[in-house]
Amino acid sequence: MPYTQMCIWFLLAVSLKNKIWKRRFLILGICYLFFFSNRFITNEVFLWFEVPPVPMEEVSDTYEVGIILGGVTNLEKFPKDRVYFHKGADRITHAIQLYKMGKIKKILVSGGSSNLINTEFKEANNLFEFLILMGVNEKDIIIEDESRNTHENAIFTSQILLSKYPAQNHLVITSGFHLRRALLCFDKTDLKVDGFATDFYSHKRSFALDIILIPDPKSFSDWQIIIKEIFGMISYWMFGYI
Repeated sequence: MPYTQMCIWFLLAVSLKNKIWKRRFLILGICYLFFFSNRFITNEVFLWFEVPPVPMEEVSDTYEVGIILGGVTNLEKFPKDRVYFHKGADRITHAIQLYKMGKIKKILVSGGSSNLINTEFKEANNLFEFLILMGVNEKDIIIEDESRNTHENAIFTSQILLSKYPAQNHLVITSGFHLRRALLCFDKTDLKVDGFATDFYSHKRSFALDIILIPDPKSFSDWQIIIKEIFGMISYWMFGYI
């Protein structure tokens, strides 16, 4: 990750005795600091990487099921009398909006527990209660609570929907940076799906001086999302998931 690498370069610049290498690592650390903390550069990368948003009115078809991919809640937080959302809450709130507009008839929530040991709390079950609270008809909610990653989201969801709605088209709803990998996973199944991007990190291009010149520590965490997704694509390709 960029932040870790930057710390290593500065640590080497401080600890090495060779003046030439000290200077090289210092320059490298400064370059890392400028590049990966620059909001303009980070935004340009996300504008290129994310699947862009589509106006909800332009979602042309009425889909049988909107498939929400999990990874948006904190299952470790107590008390368990509410849902604790991460930034990706757009996945479920935009799905509810599409449901209310009649763009999707039903909502399937896909997501189990990502924990290796404590698997008692499942994200899909957690979000079921939230959907009911938001006025979604219980009969229109489908739960898939065994998947632990995007590959399993696609496999387990397709098994459910191919048995119930084999001839229907469905809509995969996930973050803009994640949608390409998700659709590639669903392409490996026989389920017919389109994609709908939510949860965007990019914003309208701006040439304001504060964006171009002032470092932003948040950019480091945003870069980690991009790098993680790129390595996710590579590893999924190596394992034949996409």
